[in-house]
Formats: sequence, structure tokens, C-alpha cells
Amino acid sequence: MKKLFALLENTEGFNIIKREKKSGAVSHAYLVVCADGENLTEILKEFAKLIACKEGAPCGKCRDCTLIDSGAHSDVLVYPKTDSVKTEDIVDLIEQSYIKPIESDKKIFILSHAETMNLPAQNKLLKTLEEPPKNVHLILGATTEYGLLPTVLSRVKKIEIKGFSEEVLIDFLSEECPDLVRLKEAVSCADGTVSGVKRLYEDEKFREIKSLCESIVIDMLSSKQVLHFAEKVMVYKEEIELFLSVLERVLGNLLYITAEQEQLVKNKADINALKRATGFKKGSVLNALELICTARKKLKFNANAQMLVEWLLFGILEGKHKWQKL
Repeated sequence: MKKLFALLENTEGFNIIKREKKSGAVSHAYLVVCADGENLTEILKEFAKLIACKEGAPCGKCRDCTLIDSGAHSDVLVYPKTDSVKTEDIVDLIEQSYIKPIESDKKIFILSHAETMNLPAQNKLLKTLEEPPKNVHLILGATTEYGLLPTVLSRVKKIEIKGFSEEVLIDFLSEECPDLVRLKEAVSCADGTVSGVKRLYEDEKFREIKSLCESIVIDMLSSKQVLHFAEKVMVYKEEIELFLSVLERVLGNLLYITAEQEQLVKNKADINALKRATGFKKGSVLNALELICTARKKLKFNANAQMLVEWLLFGILEGKHKWQKL
């Protein structure tokens, strides 16, 4: 896979630190918020290389960069040691922060998945965040800032890495994911992260769910068919959130078609399939998209999946018939 630097180098967050480094004003503590949990630690390493590299932004070839990549840099320490941040991780981080650098003129601490810190661990970290030893930089990473104490958030500079565009992700992953049609399908339904796209690209269930969502839009014509399609959806009971995301994307493409904006459909193969959907008007598609938003909220409050799916499908069909009469 291409280096994550290729994705990050043009983000505003990366360039903020790049400018601060150039002016000699690198912050003592950053919080990098990025939804890509699977690649979060590697993303934080790229930020560490940006700060540590003596050649600039970062070269990827010098001793500092190569040691950080391999996890062997004595002055760049990565936490947690297990799958979540423990209080003992913070204790060790604080102790290590008072030990002078060995190879470099600075020490960098990476704290990945900071959102997993419990309250005692966060409170213990506060003083170091506010007044770290000289030449110490902390890079916290989190998939979400929720769960972090306001006192922690007030002591760090927030850097947000937003979801990447479809064009950027397709270019970045085209070598690793050579089936371009499949890659475009995955990108169009993913969350804008590398790990999200790869997960869908490799998941046969995703393609089955996408085919099912298209069938719902094209072939579900009467209320008698709702229970039939609901049963098909329930085969993927453990992937209801994915079903909602894929159905939302399919309907989004249908909205472009009904609004005569086919050029906005990223995967052109979807156009021919969705043109077989009859009876939908712009209003009925918008209604269906609103129902999906409501379904997500219901799901968060532990709504019964079977009843939720039936309610959603009936609502989509009802809206379709309603708008046909207008």
C-alpha cells in the first residue's frame, strides 16, 4: 500500500503543523481526530515524522523517519501497549517524558485511541499536557473527541482529519485494490477512510447487500412484497448499519438521476441499474432518505431490527405512492 503520507500531505491539519515547524512554533500537545481507527497509529506516526524529520516535511528516508516507521526510534514512544489506554500507560509516559532524548533533540509521545482513556488516566495526564518537560511533544489520536474531558481538550491543539474524497481514495487504493468497479462501489459506500474502503472491498456481504438494496428500489412495487424483502434484509441482521448506509447511497444516486444530474453518479454502472426503478420522483426519494436518518436514530435506541426494517420499507413504498399522486 502507498504510504499514508501521500494522503495526509495535502490535508489542512498536516500543513498547520508543517507551518508551525517552519516558524519554530510546534505545539507541545496535539489531538488528531480521525475516524480511521485501524490506521490511526500509523497516521500519528506520520505526524511524528513531520515533527522529528530534520530534512523538512518529512522525507521518509532519513534515520529519524525510518526508525519511526519501524517503531525503533528511542525518542518516539507509542502508547497504548495493549488495545486500549490504561492508567499504567500514562504513568509510564509521564516517567519517560523526564528522561532526556538519546538520538534527537526532542522526545515525541504518541498516544493512540485516546478516547479509550478512563477518567483517572485522563486526570493523571493533565499536568503533563499543560506543562510538559522541555522539548517534549505529545500527539494524541482519537476516532472521536467525545469521552475526552474538557480539561484535556483545553490543553491540546485539535487537528481534524476529515474523510477523504472518492477521487483521492480511488487513486490511493487502485494498486492494492485492482478491481476498479469493485473499488468504486466500496468507495461510494464507505466512510471516507482507507480502512473503511478496504473492508467493503474485501467483504462479499457488502456486494450482496448492495445488490439487495438495488433490488428493493427497483423491484419492490407493492405492500405485499415488503415482508419478503424485509426477510431478505434480516439475513444480514448483524450488518443493519451497513445496509442503511448502502441503501442511502443507492437512493442518493437515484436522487441524482431523478433530478437529471446523472453526471454526479460516481460509478456509471449504477446509472443503468437504477434507471430500471420506476415510479420514483425527487420528493419520494428525499422522503426515503429522511426515513433512513430516522431509522439510524431508532437503531441507536435499540429498536427491534425486524420491525425497524419493515417500518422503513413500508415508509419508502408509501412515500413513493404518495408522490406519484401529486
